[in-house]
Amino acid sequence: MLFRAIRLGLLGAALHFAGIPAATAQPIEGANPAVWSGDVAGPLVHKPTGASFPPSYGIFHRSRVLALTPDGSDVALNYDAQDGDTRTRLSIFLYRPRDPAQHGLKGALAAIAARSPKAFVWADGPFAIPAPSASPVALRAFKGAYKTGIGPQTVMDYLYLAELGAWTVKVRATITHVRDPSQEEAIDLIVRQLPWGTILDANGPCQGPACRTTGAMPFDSHMVESMLPAVLAKRLPFDPAAERSLPEIAQAPVPPLGAVAIRQSRKPPLLYVAEVKDLGTFRAVRLPDNLSGMIDSAFGKLSIAGPVYAVTIQSEPPSGAKPGGAEPSLLIPRFFAGEPTPAQFGAAVGEFVLHSTASPFVTVAETVAAMDAEP
Repeated sequence: MLFRAIRLGLLGAALHFAGIPAATAQPIEGANPAVWSGDVAGPLVHKPTGASFPPSYGIFHRSRVLALTPDGSDVALNYDAQDGDTRTRLSIFLYRPRDPAQHGLKGALAAIAARSPKAFVWADGPFAIPAPSASPVALRAFKGAYKTGIGPQTVMDYLYLAELGAWTVKVRATITHVRDPSQEEAIDLIVRQLPWGTILDANGPCQGPACRTTGAMPFDSHMVESMLPAVLAKRLPFDPAAERSLPEIAQAPVPPLGAVAIRQSRKPPLLYVAEVKDLGTFRAVRLPDNLSGMIDSAFGKLSIAGPVYAVTIQSEPPSGAKPGGAEPSLLIPRFFAGEPTPAQFGAAVGEFVLHSTASPFVTVAETVAAMDAEP
C-alpha cells in the first residue's frame, strides 16, 4: 500500500482497464433543451458556460443528465462504468454557489456520511489540475478518499471540489468491489480532463480556493498516520527543556483553555512547538525525505509537492508512573504539503485540543460534526 502501484505514464491506459469490454450506454434522462444543446448520443453542451461533456470517458458512459434549476445554474451528469464485478458511479456537478451548507465542503461530506455512515477518512488534501491549453490557470482542488469495509467488499467514495468563484465543480464517485489503484486513477484522469478552460472562461477572474496554488495545504493520510509515529518516535528526538527557551512568535487559540505560545525553532527538523498543559506537546516537524515518499500510497493518491511537514502530538506518561514504565505516546493526525504558517499550525493545535485524535479511524460523520462545532 505504501508504494506507487501505477506510474503516471500509465494513466492514459487506466481509463480502459485492459481486457474489459465497454458497457452499453444507457438512455439519457433530463437533457433539458433550455439548458443543454447537442445530440444526446454525442457531446452535450451546457449553455450557461459552454462546457461540453462527451457521451463517454473510456468505459465510463453517460447515463443521466439533470438540470436542478431551470436556468442551468445547477446541473449534474452521471457516468457509469462496469469493470468485471467492480461498478463505478461518477457524478459531475457544475453550479453557481448559493447555499454553502449544501454546496460547500461540509455539505458534500455530510452527503457522503449520510449515504455511507461507516466510511472513514482514508486520505484528503490537494489535487493538482494542470492548466488547460486555452487558459494559463492551473488549479489545486480538494480531493477526499473515504473507505468502507475491508477486502473484496470494500467500497471507496471519492470527492473532488474545485471552487472557482462564480462557478464550482464537484465530482462524486463511488467504487464498489474496488480491487486496483488504476480504478481510482481513472477517476483522477476524468477529473483532469473536464472542460476546465471553457468553465474558467465563463467563470471570469478565478478567485476561489482552487485558484490559490501557492502556500502550504493541510492533508490527511490514514495509512501514514497509522504507521509513521513508531518510525518518527525513534528518529526525531525532542528536547522539551530546550524548546521552552525558543522565541515565541505567535499564540494558538485553544478554547476553552485560552491561548498557548507558539515557539519557532531554527534547527530542523523542528519548525514550531506549542505546549498545552495536561494535554501534551504539539510540534510541526519536517519529514525526512526518505519518509515523505510514504505519503504517495496506492489508494487515496494526492498531489504532494515540496517539503512535507507533520503535526505531532506527544503526551507524557501519567504522573506517578514508574521510571522505565509507560513511554510517551506519539500521534500524527495531520500533514502539510509545504511549510505551514504559524497561523496554520495554531489552527491545527486548536482543532486537536477540541477533538479527539486517539483513533486513526476518523469517520466522515465525525469530521462533519467537528466542522459543525467550528466557530
